[in-house]
Amino acid sequence: MKNKTPELSITPVSRTKKPSAGQRKFNGLVKKIEKQRQMLQAWETAAPLYIERWRKEFLPLLDIFNQRSLELVQTLDELSERISLSKTDRHTLTQEICAQTFSLIDSDNCSEEDKATLKALYNKHSGRDFDADESEDDELFKQGLQEIYGVDLGDEIDTLSAEQATQKIHERLRAEHTAQQHSTGKKTASHLRQEADAAQASQSVREVYRKLASALHPDRETDPDERKRKTALMQRVNHAYGERNLLDLLQLQLEIEHINADTLEALSADRLKHYNQVLSEQLAKLEGEVFEMELAFKQQFQLDPFDEVTPKNLAGKYRYQLNMLFNDTEGLKSLREELKAPKTLKAWLKEQREYQKAMDAMDLETDLLDEQFDDIADKLFR
Repeated sequence: MKNKTPELSITPVSRTKKPSAGQRKFNGLVKKIEKQRQMLQAWETAAPLYIERWRKEFLPLLDIFNQRSLELVQTLDELSERISLSKTDRHTLTQEICAQTFSLIDSDNCSEEDKATLKALYNKHSGRDFDADESEDDELFKQGLQEIYGVDLGDEIDTLSAEQATQKIHERLRAEHTAQQHSTGKKTASHLRQEADAAQASQSVREVYRKLASALHPDRETDPDERKRKTALMQRVNHAYGERNLLDLLQLQLEIEHINADTLEALSADRLKHYNQVLSEQLAKLEGEVFEMELAFKQQFQLDPFDEVTPKNLAGKYRYQLNMLFNDTEGLKSLREELKAPKTLKAWLKEQREYQKAMDAMDLETDLLDEQFDDIADKLFR
């Protein structure tokens, strides 16, 4: 039976000798990289299972929810014509119909037929044209983006959707940032030291690669089985080097017994420093990949961006979302029947006004806090 590859870590041979700061950092980076790799693998395993359940269970239920939402809006429209309401209640009812139609039309799975029905209801109760209002909202959004980021897209912005304008502005900002970096003047001593360290780190990775390539080059092997083994190993070496994956290169050296624990302990302080620099970059890249995967998952499935979402708690998150959607769907069915009673309709309209007042008060409080924060910041950094 083939022995397992030894763990990649630096442990002093003498028990009385403590690892240096660089050695401790090396061991810590290796463990952190392995942890991020495991997390990335867990996401890659868990996400497809979540998506499959979402397609089979959640989306069909979401279609029912949207259909019942449409039926509720249509019921509200009918009630607006046959129930006598005060001016205040009628205004609230109009606001609810317009808000719900706008939201439903904006949903991803709204059919063209349903959109036409909803737009007609919006136009009827708002006294305006939905397409014109949506176009105006898009223009305001795009102009706001230009003002916030200080980017002027000129006449081009008229031909872009809100999403395209956002993408174009981000591309312009990245291009300006890159140009600014290239246009800097004389490099400081700190920048020169950083460049030298980076060059030395890259050289350290190249040296590991060259040693592996020299030991594993399949063209130098006459035995067919050994040539096949070395070809497979060399493919792994080339992939790791192309990814600047120092950890895999070092693990391959351990695997072929090209280095051992004594070799790692004997690394000079400078070589260890360069290894740690490359491993730190590798760790940062992995952390970024895990973060982007988690963020994309939250965006795709409308999860709270500030909520902790991990592969381990995905099943619980899904059950919660599914139960919430089921309860909301059943609630729409009951509400639609209950609102047909004039007394219940008026009570419900009153609840909507009170809810909106609470939201407005919360928004006002947030705006005041933002103003106070800005004032404090101005005083501190003036």
